[in-house]
Amino acid sequence: TTRQAQVRDATPIQLSGREFALLQALLIRPGAILSRSELEDRIYGWGEEVESNAVEYLIHAIRRKLGADVIKNVRGVGWMVSKPV
Repeated sequence: TTRQAQVRDATPIQLSGREFALLQALLIRPGAILSRSELEDRIYGWGEEVESNAVEYLIHAIRRKLGADVIKNVRGVGWMVSKPV
Protein backbone atom coordinates (compact mmCIF):
# COMPACT_ATOMS: atom_id res chain seq x y z
CA THR A 1 0.00 0.00 0.00
CA THR A 2 2.97 2.34 0.41
CA ARG A 3 4.31 1.90 -3.16
CA GLN A 4 7.89 1.85 -1.97
CA ALA A 5 10.85 -0.02 -3.43
CA GLN A 6 14.39 -0.48 -2.30
CA VAL A 7 17.51 -1.97 -3.82
CA ARG A 8 19.54 -4.17 -1.51
CA ASP A 9 20.00 -2.39 1.84
CA ALA A 10 19.27 1.14 0.56
CA THR A 11 16.60 3.43 1.95
CA PRO A 12 13.10 2.70 0.57
CA ILE A 13 12.10 5.07 -2.25
CA GLN A 14 8.55 6.28 -2.88
CA LEU A 15 7.20 5.48 -6.37
CA SER A 16 4.16 6.80 -8.19
CA GLY A 17 1.31 4.38 -8.81
CA ARG A 18 2.30 3.76 -12.43
CA GLU A 19 6.01 3.47 -11.65
CA PHE A 20 5.15 0.88 -9.01
CA ALA A 21 2.83 -1.01 -11.40
CA LEU A 22 5.54 -1.18 -14.07
CA LEU A 23 8.19 -2.38 -11.63
CA GLN A 24 5.76 -4.91 -10.15
CA ALA A 25 4.94 -6.28 -13.63
CA LEU A 26 8.64 -6.85 -14.26
CA LEU A 27 9.33 -8.33 -10.80
CA ILE A 28 6.52 -10.87 -11.03
CA ARG A 29 8.50 -12.65 -13.75
CA PRO A 30 12.23 -11.95 -13.21
CA GLY A 31 14.28 -12.90 -16.24
CA ALA A 32 11.28 -12.65 -18.59
CA ILE A 33 11.30 -9.93 -21.24
CA LEU A 34 8.13 -7.84 -21.41
CA SER A 35 7.35 -5.84 -24.54
CA ARG A 36 6.03 -2.28 -24.60
CA SER A 37 2.49 -3.47 -25.37
CA GLU A 38 2.56 -6.01 -22.51
CA LEU A 39 3.69 -3.34 -20.07
CA GLU A 40 1.10 -0.85 -21.35
CA ASP A 41 -1.64 -3.45 -20.82
CA ARG A 42 -0.50 -4.17 -17.27
CA ILE A 43 -0.06 -0.52 -16.31
CA TYR A 44 -2.93 1.21 -18.08
CA GLY A 45 -5.43 -1.53 -18.82
CA TRP A 46 -7.29 -2.25 -21.99
CA GLY A 47 -8.83 0.63 -23.90
CA GLU A 48 -7.01 3.45 -22.13
CA GLU A 49 -5.18 5.86 -24.43
CA VAL A 50 -1.43 5.74 -23.89
CA GLU A 51 1.16 8.28 -25.05
CA SER A 52 3.83 6.84 -27.32
CA ASN A 53 6.71 7.25 -24.86
CA ALA A 54 4.88 6.56 -21.61
CA VAL A 55 6.68 3.27 -20.86
CA GLU A 56 10.11 4.78 -21.59
CA TYR A 57 9.32 7.75 -19.35
CA LEU A 58 8.32 5.48 -16.45
CA ILE A 59 11.40 3.29 -16.89
CA HIS A 60 13.59 6.41 -16.90
CA ALA A 61 11.92 7.64 -13.69
CA ILE A 62 12.42 4.27 -11.96
CA ARG A 63 16.06 4.10 -13.03
CA ARG A 64 16.63 7.64 -11.75
CA LYS A 65 15.21 6.70 -8.35
CA LEU A 66 16.57 3.15 -7.92
CA GLY A 67 19.63 3.01 -10.18
CA ALA A 68 20.33 2.47 -13.86
CA ASP A 69 21.00 -1.25 -13.49
CA VAL A 70 17.59 -2.16 -12.02
CA ILE A 71 15.77 -2.53 -15.36
CA LYS A 72 17.58 -3.98 -18.35
CA ASN A 73 16.68 -3.12 -21.95
CA VAL A 74 16.71 -5.89 -24.53
CA ARG A 75 17.05 -3.85 -27.71
CA GLY A 76 14.14 -4.30 -30.08
CA VAL A 77 12.29 -6.67 -27.73
CA GLY A 78 11.46 -5.06 -24.37
CA TRP A 79 12.61 -4.76 -20.75
CA MET A 80 13.38 -7.11 -17.89
CA VAL A 81 14.77 -7.40 -14.39
CA SER A 82 17.42 -10.02 -13.75
CA LYS A 83 16.73 -13.18 -11.81
CA PRO A 84 18.16 -13.08 -8.28
CA VAL A 85 21.35 -15.10 -7.87
